[in-house]
Amino acid sequence: MNQPTASLQQRAAEAAAALPDLLTRAEAAAAVVLAGRHPRQREGRSDTFWQFRDYAPGDPISSIDWSSIDWRQSARLDRRLLVRQTEWEQPQTLLVWAGGGDGFDYHGSGPEPKRLRGQTIALAAAIMALRSGERVGILGRDEPAKAGAVAGEWAAEGLLTAAPTLPEHPRLPGAITLLVSDFHDDPEKLHQAFEAVRSSRGQAIAVVVEDPDEAAFPFEGSRRFESPEGRSRRSFGEASSVRQDYLQARDLHHASLKDAARGPGEAVLLHRTDQPVVPLLLQLYHLIAEAAA
Repeated sequence: MNQPTASLQQRAAEAAAALPDLLTRAEAAAAVVLAGRHPRQREGRSDTFWQFRDYAPGDPISSIDWSSIDWRQSARLDRRLLVRQTEWEQPQTLLVWAGGGDGFDYHGSGPEPKRLRGQTIALAAAIMALRSGERVGILGRDEPAKAGAVAGEWAAEGLLTAAPTLPEHPRLPGAITLLVSDFHDDPEKLHQAFEAVRSSRGQAIAVVVEDPDEAAFPFEGSRRFESPEGRSRRSFGEASSVRQDYLQARDLHHASLKDAARGPGEAVLLHRTDQPVVPLLLQLYHLIAEAAA
């Protein structure tokens, strides 16, 4: 068996083992956010009744769809002119990706590795979208977006085997794209991804995941730091002596990442693994809802 085939099989086996736990975690988080909320509804052309609304006297006559007026209901309610509104039934598409290099597996003082938290965020957002009647696709996979309850497990499998590097954005007009990673690469890659989404008339949202140790650099004394791939090593007699330089470089990197969000509805959000995930998911829920409206 050659090395690439063995690696692929190992990756598939690891994904299968991790699937139940990831799905449970994401479904629980999504359920908290969606508790008491009704599926998003908006007016549009369809056969599905949504609600009645009062005719607005200031509306121009030419804008009134007389066939939509419910004359029977209007006659019952003190001569109020009621218009029957139907529900918009064209679903929106949410494309998700959660990936990164070996550094995304880092697990410092936070409760879990960055990759697991990132996958949970992306999958929970996908589940919220599915339960709101939208479609979900996995960025980097040559499969059409899916809808319905069965799409949750399919999305989990896709996220567990997602490409480690940011995939090229497909030309899917109007799609909402959620990117989750530590984004330790050149910030220009995130800028290019946002621009690709923007050029296809979509909206992009990114979540930058980091471990508390990466946010505070709490290290003291003699330390040796090694890259995840083992290609580079740095030793310091007193690690705290480089803390300020490190934090300054981190702040500049994050500022450059945030600058990728320049269009309406776009956002780059920071999240630490020691923070609760529900407040972040609430932010994502509202951002996705506004983009889908």
